[in-house]
Amino acid sequence: MTLRNALFELGAAYYPDYIPSQSLTQNSDGTRQLLNKQERLESDFVRMQNQGIHTIRVGEFCWSTVEPEPGKFNFDIFHRTLDLALKFNIKVIFCTPTATPPKWLIDLHPDILPVTRAGSRIPFGSRRHYDFCHPVFRAESRRITEKFAKEFGTHKALVSWQTDNEFGCHASVFQFSNYYKKEFQNWLKKEYSNDLLKLNEAWFTCFWSQGYTNFEQIEVPFASWSDQNPSLELDFRRFCNEMVVLFQKEQCDLIRAHSPNRPITHNFMALFTDLDPWSMSVDLDEAGFDHYQMESEPHPVTSHWQFALMRSLKQKKFLILEQQPLQVNWQPTNRRFSFDWLFLWGLQSAFLGARGMYYFCWQRMYGGAEQFHDAFVTHDVRVLQTHQERLVIAKNSYFSKLEQEFNLKAIPDVCTDALCIHDFESLWTHEITPQSQLYSTRKQIDCVASLCHGAGLGLHFARTIEDAKNLLSKFRVLILPGYAFEFTQSEQKIMTDFANSGGKILSFPRTAMKKRNNQMSPLPLNLFNEDDFYFDDSGALLAHESEPFKCVGKKTTQDFTGHLWAEKIKIVNQKNWQPLAIFSDGLYQSWPAVIQNTQFKNGGSYTHFATIPENNLKLHSWILDILNMESAHTISQKEGIQIYPLQAAGKKYISAVNFTDSDAEIKLTQNSTFDKWCVASIDSKEQLIFKSNSSGNKKGAEEKIILPARHTLFSEIN
Repeated sequence: MTLRNALFELGAAYYPDYIPSQSLTQNSDGTRQLLNKQERLESDFVRMQNQGIHTIRVGEFCWSTVEPEPGKFNFDIFHRTLDLALKFNIKVIFCTPTATPPKWLIDLHPDILPVTRAGSRIPFGSRRHYDFCHPVFRAESRRITEKFAKEFGTHKALVSWQTDNEFGCHASVFQFSNYYKKEFQNWLKKEYSNDLLKLNEAWFTCFWSQGYTNFEQIEVPFASWSDQNPSLELDFRRFCNEMVVLFQKEQCDLIRAHSPNRPITHNFMALFTDLDPWSMSVDLDEAGFDHYQMESEPHPVTSHWQFALMRSLKQKKFLILEQQPLQVNWQPTNRRFSFDWLFLWGLQSAFLGARGMYYFCWQRMYGGAEQFHDAFVTHDVRVLQTHQERLVIAKNSYFSKLEQEFNLKAIPDVCTDALCIHDFESLWTHEITPQSQLYSTRKQIDCVASLCHGAGLGLHFARTIEDAKNLLSKFRVLILPGYAFEFTQSEQKIMTDFANSGGKILSFPRTAMKKRNNQMSPLPLNLFNEDDFYFDDSGALLAHESEPFKCVGKKTTQDFTGHLWAEKIKIVNQKNWQPLAIFSDGLYQSWPAVIQNTQFKNGGSYTHFATIPENNLKLHSWILDILNMESAHTISQKEGIQIYPLQAAGKKYISAVNFTDSDAEIKLTQNSTFDKWCVASIDSKEQLIFKSNSSGNKKGAEEKIILPARHTLFSEIN
């Protein structure tokens, strides 16, 4: 039996309700046999225990299994599963099953099925086929949640709950039924104090003859010939998210009443932006994340900031409730990746604040829409141990060694260097009026993440500047990637106080451009004083366009390139604001590309980029230079290397992942040295490769380490 490690939980989504009445299996001696459900359950748990599985997640799609007819329940398969989990010392996260209401419920109430923006009704037969505002379904959600909480809530194997499954997946947050319309109208009455004049002014309804004389005239924003009112669109997104929050809260309240002392989580996704995880996480005890990627190639930069965001939601460690195994069933091309990606992703997530990773899923499905989705156990019963099982054994071994070598009780926390504001309402306003198919707030956040892991800065997030107020004293730099809305006086004071304490503020294009009602600001980019500069022009760049800019002044004469967006800013207050770079070509040639205000106490500053810089190592060094900042301990010498500074109990650590196919040098600054260190990877057979200076490979403290291709580093430094 493989011993489980104590630092990082490994697990899988498990579906006992999908087990057929008979399952073919092959024994180690080559003989084959048919197993009944109970035998298959037991064989699965033996196999899980042998791989060192800590936890399984069950139940999110089981409603029709446990309640095949109204009020007639059969929970037997899950009672047997929980009992076996307890026997084999495997923990269970149970999910509420509301993501897939059964056919009998739809037949009784067909209008539970959601309505799309185009006005069509989603049919039964897939998932997420329900209306959050439907009163009958809301009641059914409460009923089945309470039933589950009472039935399983005190079982000793059950350690946690998950609400529903992937709220918002498949564009299911924004719905357009009559139930939504009625609730939206009521929401608007409350939001605008039953004052239509206030709403008409906020929505600028004089445009295109959109004025309203009563709230009942207001429709949900159906698909139309041209764009809908952007202010209506933004309020509708706010409203839709509140409906999901309320739906989840009803489940959380019932679970806590009948299954006390079990934390509640949800598996957020980052493939879409419809759902605001900040508001959704308020009623949760712990953030959960489903880590999938849409890119044709794995993109570790997005993984970096997504992990940082999940850690920031509750300001503590989070769970990866579903980890993309390798192949998924929904990519345009369901391609294969090298198995070492699972090892690298696992360690990257652990270094960035995950306390565990559960793969999706345990068994490959013989039927259903996800039959080509990868899993631990393959379709072919002749494979007695899979790549992914060997990988879990290797990861358990790695974290056990890490625990022993460094005497750790937990993976250290990410240092508090950079705090990035990621407000989903701001993101939505850019989406509603994007002006470019290429631009997105997320590409700006990619830039921020690259800067942080390239410069060895610990990255964290906050929802708004107001939310950041009580956190900023811990941080060195505040970053605003396209924070769309005008700064309030309170926000200006928060930033001024931070800068006067020596803090650095860094913002990027499309910052402070709009009012909170989604109208354009008459004083765009009013950072501190409305007379500091004026905003002459801005616009999107085509895919082949770039905005080169060159640095001016004493710092450097390097040239850089901007893309996606550019702004034309005329500095008026030249005492407080100076250009650090100017556009060297293009429509805004000779206008400022980077401006800075250093008129703060204790060396604080505010720096604004008028274009989105293309990332490279020279840019990272230059940004640190103009901010008068140093990396905590190291800066990457090669693109594709991510460095994360960690800290715990007065000790300092550096972790790094080399995602490239060649070796890289990790060199410390500030007269620091690597005290204890280890590097790790897996070989072609998913066997752990682990080297450390305490195991005789190297002796003594060092200022630099060569990190091999596709390897990770963990080190204690002094």
